[in-house]
Parts: sequence; structure tokens; C-alpha cells
Amino acid sequence: MRRVALPKMLRFQFLYFNNQVTIRTFNKEIYILKSGLIVQNVETSQLRRIQEIYYDIRTVRTINGEIVAKRKNRNSELYMQKIS
Repeated sequence: MRRVALPKMLRFQFLYFNNQVTIRTFNKEIYILKSGLIVQNVETSQLRRIQEIYYDIRTVRTINGEIVAKRKNRNSELYMQKIS
């Protein structure tokens, strides 16, 4: 089986998704991306910087439920998914 290298997702690419994506962490917390790379916890309404949770991010989905980026485990990189 041949492995294909996927492009790594960089932090600045989150700028294109303000108020359009939800972020789920390995701790099962869910955040909404706000402007200025600020994320808001859905349950507690706590505001944090994306840098604080970046390495805990498991899945990034659009509001419609399509996966934009994902990470298999805490030690792997966050990869963009093919958007149809």
C-alpha cells in the first residue's frame, strides 16, 4: 500500500473560517471559531486563543457537519481534508 503525503494545515488558514466551523478536542470539548483566532466553548462560553488549544484539536467541522481538518492522535499533525 502506497502512502500519500497530505498537506499540513497551518494556523493562519483558520482565518478563512471565522464563525463557520466547530472545533472538537480530544477532551470532547466543542468550540466555535470567532474572529481574531479566538475560540468560544459551546457549553461554558469561555473565550480562549486558538494557540492554547491547537495541539488538543481533534476535528474541525463546518456548521453543515463536513470535516475540514482532523488529527488521528495527539502526536500527529492536523491535516486538511478534501472538501467536495
